[in-house]
Amino acid sequence: MAFALKVAETRGHVSGADLTAVRDAGYAEAQIIEIVLNVALSVWTNYLNEVAQTDIDFPLAEGVTA
Repeated sequence: MAFALKVAETRGHVSGADLTAVRDAGYAEAQIIEIVLNVALSVWTNYLNEVAQTDIDFPLAEGVTA
C-alpha cells in the first residue's frame, strides 16, 4: 500500500530507495509492475469519469464530498 501511494503521489517518479523497500518487503518484479499498473488504471478511470461527468449512483462514503 505504501508503494502504491508513493507511485501516485510522485506520478511514478519513485526513488531507488522506494523500489528497494518494496523489494525488501518481498514483492517480485511482476508484482511491482502490477502495483504500478493498478495505480495507473485507477488514475485513468478517475480522469475518464471526470471528463465524462459520470453521475455517482451510489451513496458516498462517510466524510467524502462530491
